[in-house]
Amino acid sequence: MYTKETASEFSPRLDIVPFLLFCGGLVLITIAASLGSMAILAAVAAVVFFSVIAQLIHRLAERKAEISFFLIIPTIMSATQNVYLTTVAGDLDSGRLQFAIILNFLFSVALYLVLISARKPAPEGNALRKLIKAVTTCLAILVLYGAATVVLFQHDLAAAAASSRNIMAPFLFLLIGLHASAWARHAVYLRYLVMLGFVAIVFGFIEANTPDFWQTLNLRDLWEKKGISVQQDSGLPKNFFASEQVVPGEFLRRMAGPFADPVNFGTFLFAVFMAAWYLRGLLCQIATVAAMVLAVSKGALVGLIVFLAFWTRFYASRTSHIIALMLLAAGAYNFYLFTVSSSTGSTAAHIDGFTAAFVEFPHHPLGRGLGSSGVLAGLFSEGSESTSAVTESGLGMVIGQLGIVGLAVYLVFFFQLSRHVLRIKDLRDKTLAAGLLGGFLLNAAFNEVALSPNSAAPYFIILGLVIGSDLAAQQEPDAVPAVLRREASPL
Repeated sequence: MYTKETASEFSPRLDIVPFLLFCGGLVLITIAASLGSMAILAAVAAVVFFSVIAQLIHRLAERKAEISFFLIIPTIMSATQNVYLTTVAGDLDSGRLQFAIILNFLFSVALYLVLISARKPAPEGNALRKLIKAVTTCLAILVLYGAATVVLFQHDLAAAAASSRNIMAPFLFLLIGLHASAWARHAVYLRYLVMLGFVAIVFGFIEANTPDFWQTLNLRDLWEKKGISVQQDSGLPKNFFASEQVVPGEFLRRMAGPFADPVNFGTFLFAVFMAAWYLRGLLCQIATVAAMVLAVSKGALVGLIVFLAFWTRFYASRTSHIIALMLLAAGAYNFYLFTVSSSTGSTAAHIDGFTAAFVEFPHHPLGRGLGSSGVLAGLFSEGSESTSAVTESGLGMVIGQLGIVGLAVYLVFFFQLSRHVLRIKDLRDKTLAAGLLGGFLLNAAFNEVALSPNSAAPYFIILGLVIGSDLAAQQEPDAVPAVLRREASPL
């Protein structure tokens, strides 16, 4: 395990080489995507990934390894891919575009394979091994059953593959976090997340206040090649504008950040807020909340409500906690009434999408098959949504596609995860993990985007790092993880 001296020696300067290598790799991938050959794009991506992974393998061989930067790479790719792909959108065909989009997921799989094959600096405790085994079993069941439904129901393979990424994402990233906890400290990972969040927020303020910003970057072409319609007058997707009308007849332009998607951006912002709170970065907390408001992100605001509920539970008296819950419930209810009265139907669609999964469940107890329902599946398989009312909801999409098997696996997974979160000894760690898990669950219930690798990665990597660190500390009470968690300084 690490020593306190090891923690104090770590500096982000140690990650300059892999950072520059990664940035140069993204430039090469972007250029390769515009050359008109899938083979060239795949070859360049393979070389870039091998170069970065080689740096990771070298780092793992060191006695004082710290690998948090490599864990943040999938989120960096998610946050920036729509920006760098717009620069070559005119030269992309559908196949190369879809391959470029899933590179962050492919890197995550490679990261997972390296971590499970690397020799850990200290033996895993029994509790951690049992949790890893349980999560791996859940993931294996989902993969096998999902593949079986593809054969049984014969849905579009592209829709099935796209849906499978979302369904697998929480399990994959939690496993990455659990395995990486042998080397990475979550305080360091959180610091990198806050840095990325700060850059994303600055970018968001620029794009939201620059006329024709996305039109100049040719976002229309990129979105249309993804199969997402854009508005004719603005050239922007519909979700760039809030569904609520503060002024009758006018829809507020939402901050989209580098994600070029206010929904993904809002989900990301809540994770950044939790990281900034943990690191006691007040300025970043304020900026993040302001960005949430400008992004009009209901998912992020719901996450804040969940966090405040846990914060008052762990840090205030029972009376204060009950009063806070009542005030939060009243505020949430009035906000719901406002959205219903002033919205064009977005809020109702999210709620109805979740409840529809349970309405349809008795008629399709085994599910409709992987790639059969949901917004993402509908982009790849025309007509998939016409046979199912399950839309917008992430958890509803799992139930609609995989039926009782998907429901059972997800219930077991989140029950195990919740149990470990509530057993975390360090109070600040517990609040961080509980806020992230509770915020994610509520968001995923009413938002399909929450399950995507773009959104889920930081949530579950943090949960894996925190739980892994806690289990290691319980196994070795004289080890230093509790000290290490406080070594990273906030922005």
